[in-house]
Amino acid sequence: KMLNMETAMLYIPMHILLEDPEMTARLVQRGRLAVSLPRIIHDGEMPRLKKGLQQLRELGVKDALVGNLGHLTAVREAGMRLHGDFGLNIYNSASMNVLRNLELTSATVSFEATMPQIRDMSKAVNMEIIVYGRLPLMVTEQCLFRGRTGQCSCDMAATKLVDKTGAEFPIIKDGSSCRSVLLNGKKLSWLDRQDDLAKLGVWAARLYFTTENSREVDRILADYLNPEPFDPGACTRGLYLRGVE
Repeated sequence: KMLNMETAMLYIPMHILLEDPEMTARLVQRGRLAVSLPRIIHDGEMPRLKKGLQQLRELGVKDALVGNLGHLTAVREAGMRLHGDFGLNIYNSASMNVLRNLELTSATVSFEATMPQIRDMSKAVNMEIIVYGRLPLMVTEQCLFRGRTGQCSCDMAATKLVDKTGAEFPIIKDGSSCRSVLLNGKKLSWLDRQDDLAKLGVWAARLYFTTENSREVDRILADYLNPEPFDPGACTRGLYLRGVE
């Protein structure tokens, strides 16, 4: 269903695009496709990244989502347009103006900013706001499970941590690496408040899919088009209302 919808941009992790060149070529024909880079890339990993970017550019991918200023040069060398991810921590007008000087096409505003801050922030480049998804709480250099059990299980679909209250926190990989990204147990959702979002002056509302299967993705897309009432048991409004305390 998602591939049949009209979207401003479709962000897909690099390792997924590289694993299936035929799918990537089909998505390029669809248009509005960007490769999403891992959040952490060490110097020793940069040659492999640059090679992957060049392969994707040869397949027709022209855009890249970057969450670290240190990765801008590699994307420029591949001849791709730049889009800023939440990792750039765009929090005020000054940072938006910096991104304009760096020639970014769009940028995702920090999910720690409040709605009034987002409304009043400079739109020096096209601004995106995350309106749905499990937000990342932290990223670790080492696999969380390998350090405890001696075996990595981060390729398993049900990988998660459970705290002393019984709350569950899903874990995904950072790209194709064995670095762990710990996600919020509750999903951010503003799907039912799209009238409020429309007043912010943003370019695009971003749906951030991580642990969802294809059926769940279709359900969320349906909710985006025809919103259901907010479920406080499974969802959160995030920090957009109260900010960082």
